[in-house]
Amino acid sequence: MKNKSFTSSILCIICVFLLASCGQAPKETQTSFDTMVLKKEDRTLSTNFAAKIQGKQDVSIIPRVSGTITEVRVVEGQKITKGQVLFIIDPRPFELAVQAAEANTESAKAQVATAKLNYESNKGLYEKKIVSSYVLETAENNYNTAKAALALAKSQEAQARNDLSYCSITSPVTGVVGALPYRVGDLVNPSIIEPLTVVSDNSSIIAFFSINESFYTTLLSTYGHNSNKKLQNETPDLELKLKDGTMYEEKGRMISVSGVVDPVTGAVSCKAEFPNPKGTLSSGISGTIVYPTEYKDVIVIPQTATVKLQDKYMAYKVEADNTAKCTIIEVESINDGQEFIVLDGLKEGDEIITAGVNNVQDGMQVKF
Repeated sequence: MKNKSFTSSILCIICVFLLASCGQAPKETQTSFDTMVLKKEDRTLSTNFAAKIQGKQDVSIIPRVSGTITEVRVVEGQKITKGQVLFIIDPRPFELAVQAAEANTESAKAQVATAKLNYESNKGLYEKKIVSSYVLETAENNYNTAKAALALAKSQEAQARNDLSYCSITSPVTGVVGALPYRVGDLVNPSIIEPLTVVSDNSSIIAFFSINESFYTTLLSTYGHNSNKKLQNETPDLELKLKDGTMYEEKGRMISVSGVVDPVTGAVSCKAEFPNPKGTLSSGISGTIVYPTEYKDVIVIPQTATVKLQDKYMAYKVEADNTAKCTIIEVESINDGQEFIVLDGLKEGDEIITAGVNNVQDGMQVKF
């Protein structure tokens, strides 16, 4: 009984507090207010998320052999195609290595031929019982060793040719050349900290952005868990607002949501893809993702028609006797800063006061 009495007391205090905020005593004087009769409408509200833009594929160009740069065949910002030569590393040491490897291969071939003749000769002599099995087996072992040496020489020759081919550094993708920190004469190797350049495949771009936990929960309830494919196919087209305030001409699609909420920030990482046929967007720029949410047959009221008290929103309905009645309402968290979508507390046909609500008290006569 004690707990029940305490709970009732708390509820009474809350009710008194809310009523006090609305006002209890009707005004004797009448005041004119703007009003509207509510009807269901369709609305599309947009939510904005800060985004960082990267190319679809940013490839760091690292040399695969050590040597001195003799040619730089591109300039920063140049559009290039897959397979185009970017840099030349001095090939002369590698050409010499190929020649040496070729000589080793020929020498190994000769040794194989000699070992083969020796083996076949001893095999015939063994059959005639002129030499022992030890001599035959020794000849056979020498023959197998020579063949293994030939295989190794061929492998080394192939590696030498590969190293020579790596002197011509080509682009693995079509894209745009980034910064060029190295020049002709610089000595480079596969362990360099800074790449020769970065080629950005910007045929399409990826926008990286984060959504809050509330928005993430909405996505889950709409599209389900592990539903990146469904996100790509069913989420609305996204827009991209550039830093100068203009809207990018191409629409994008959501392609993934990480599914992990950052315990510190409460954010969830997402990616969206936008086509970039004209190369308008460059890797590294920033912008704003505009995510539209459609609502069908909903009650929409201006935000000027509401009063917020702590986490509660209130509106004033006009009763049949032209008095104002304070009503607690529930609104959609997504809004455009101008209107609220009402989830509960008001219905179609209700008349509400739309302006000057801070001057209204519960029971006040409303003059039109």
